[in-house]
Amino acid sequence: ATSCIYSWFLYDLCDVYLELCKPVFGLDSPQARAAQVVLHLCLEEGMRLLHPFMPFVTEELWQRLARSPGDPESIMIAKYPEQEASLLSDKVEANIKAMQDCVGVARSMRDSYGLKPSQKPFVYIRCRSEDTLAVMEEQKENIKTLARLSDVKVIPQDADVEKGCGMRPVGDAMELHMVLKGMVDLDAEIAKLEKSIANKSQELTKLKATMAAPSWEKVPDNVKEQTTSKCESTEIEVQALVKALETFKELRAA
Repeated sequence: ATSCIYSWFLYDLCDVYLELCKPVFGLDSPQARAAQVVLHLCLEEGMRLLHPFMPFVTEELWQRLARSPGDPESIMIAKYPEQEASLLSDKVEANIKAMQDCVGVARSMRDSYGLKPSQKPFVYIRCRSEDTLAVMEEQKENIKTLARLSDVKVIPQDADVEKGCGMRPVGDAMELHMVLKGMVDLDAEIAKLEKSIANKSQELTKLKATMAAPSWEKVPDNVKEQTTSKCESTEIEVQALVKALETFKELRAA
């Protein structure tokens, strides 16, 4: 239980919500006030969640939070938080996960390309479906803030991106193209892509060999479905990586 609460405080409240609030906290707007109210709610209920495990610290912190008339005098007699079914949404959770997946890939790209904190690259998010495109259009400002980007443009699968982009797949639903011209060592990135292509191609060959083997007919249907899906998504990743390699080689030759 304590690990779950710790993870929520660190990875959801601090790493995500607080970072997203920073650009609006200084504004005199309804959005800023709403963000402050939500943050207060998170902190107040978070203290109550932690109280059985950290009674003295949570009491001290809880007493320092803004209070309303009628609030209990002590956290010891405050009601323990309960789940509210009306606030649960699988759709919202899936959308936030997709946003966080993009942020994770963008941050990973920044690290692997050796970008400095002061460098804020432009990013294209190429989506393979209209539903994904709509979600990313809603989330692009959040991605921009959390991944320290200059801007984000969400595009459909058939749209072009400018030359000089590094590419990473985000699952099998999206591709993240980061404009790197003038920011990275092209020779090193080409070597990384060639290695990734070799590894993914080897994985794809093994999957196809498994599906072509005589014993394939005896494999349970659910395993067949998982293997086929994995093969298809890996093939898409290889194609995307090959395309990215071609882009880097073109940029190096330019």
